[in-house]
Amino acid sequence: MMAQIKVTRKSYVRKDGTVVKGTTFYTKDKGKPGKTPESEKWYQHNVEMNWHKDEPAEVRRANALKAHKGDELATARTLQALANVTTDPETSELAKNDADYFFAKH
Repeated sequence: MMAQIKVTRKSYVRKDGTVVKGTTFYTKDKGKPGKTPESEKWYQHNVEMNWHKDEPAEVRRANALKAHKGDELATARTLQALANVTTDPETSELAKNDADYFFAKH
């Protein structure tokens, strides 16, 4: 469990003249940005798809489907997860298109 930290907020006056009192409260410590522990990372790609963005759509989709033993829904979900987590816009777009293709087929 994450530790609680004590936060002290100073009082201030809003534009409309409302005075917001200073207060102290406890909140969950979010830690340093980008330091998510392994146990809390939600994306694990368990299937090696042999999916490459520089291949034509037919080849990419055939490889992905074969890796999931013909399960269109599993293929679509994996590709959607890839599209969501990748930082490369081109990969994201292609993976999303492929995922939509399999969702439509399913």
